[in-house]
Amino acid sequence: MLRAERVAAPAVAPVAPPPGPPPLTHHEILRLAEPFSRAGHGVDMPASDRSARRLVFRARALAADGEAPALREQLLLYAGDAAWPQLQRQLLAADAAAASGSGGQASAPAGGLASLQAEGAAPAELLAWVQALPPARQWQQAGGVRVALGHKLQAPPRGQTEPVLTLLRASARVAGLAVVMTVSRVKNVPAELELRPDSGGHAAPVSLPEDLLAVLGLDWSRLSRHSGGWRASLRLRGDGSARGLDAEAKFRRSIEHLVQVLGAAPAAFHAQFRAARWRVALRRAFPLLVCLGLIGGAAAVPLLELGPGSVFRMLIFNAPPLLLVWLFAMRELPRIELPPLPRALPANAWAAAPPALAADAKNPLPGQPA
Repeated sequence: MLRAERVAAPAVAPVAPPPGPPPLTHHEILRLAEPFSRAGHGVDMPASDRSARRLVFRARALAADGEAPALREQLLLYAGDAAWPQLQRQLLAADAAAASGSGGQASAPAGGLASLQAEGAAPAELLAWVQALPPARQWQQAGGVRVALGHKLQAPPRGQTEPVLTLLRASARVAGLAVVMTVSRVKNVPAELELRPDSGGHAAPVSLPEDLLAVLGLDWSRLSRHSGGWRASLRLRGDGSARGLDAEAKFRRSIEHLVQVLGAAPAAFHAQFRAARWRVALRRAFPLLVCLGLIGGAAAVPLLELGPGSVFRMLIFNAPPLLLVWLFAMRELPRIELPPLPRALPANAWAAAPPALAADAKNPLPGQPA
């Protein structure tokens, strides 16, 4: 009688993940930092991280220039790819740096930090690109409010000598609200505007009308409420650098509008933008009106005497696929709703949030129907 013996399965050694880039060596640091040292940027070794292959250069103060306030400039070099590193310039407003203590990007308030990312070349060329863009280009004024811009510099396309400047982000602080615009790099995708309570100075309002920004035109969508504030989309025109300039202009206009509206009584908003608010309401009701028109048209088809070769008959039978094509071609899906009629806002519409809420922009606001 044969006896089965249990044979232990051979142990399988765990597969080690592929090793990452090695830490920066002393010779690599000297090579990478050489063009920066010649330009007067010394390496801040305690703040640098060899394992992460990140070099931090000592910050230096810049005097106010034009619309740009007094700044604290700091350069960071990420050498994950030794051949094509990334260079970042952070321009932190001097008053924001003093208020935050550390002056880091995470603690910088809205409108207090302008950043510039450069990639696609050797360190010396990246530094030349960054130095060629004056700090005042990334700082603007809108309605007396400071606007900070975040850009990206990339290698010039074939046949050109100048690097490509792309807008990524814009931020400002208005009446206790941090207003941040994020620009998508995908063409025809609208930018996103976010309004949330900010931690500095003026307390933020709890309630905002949905058409607060939509009254500016077709390129501004309605405000939608979320856990931390409000969101809206901003349609951009053009391509490449023209798209970035359009985003900057529309963000400045949005900030000027918020400064004007939130700085006055709520009743003044309805009085000044009464006609625009009715146009927004009609625009929001358009999808519902189209649906009602289609239902009414379908009910009226049997009453029509259409011949076999009638153009109207052809359009009626091909309406569903044409509507589907039109629906999927839109940038945003239409929302079928009955919008509220524009009315005068109550006197406490701009009422401030409780101090505990206004002090922390990350806390969710009390629930409020849209």
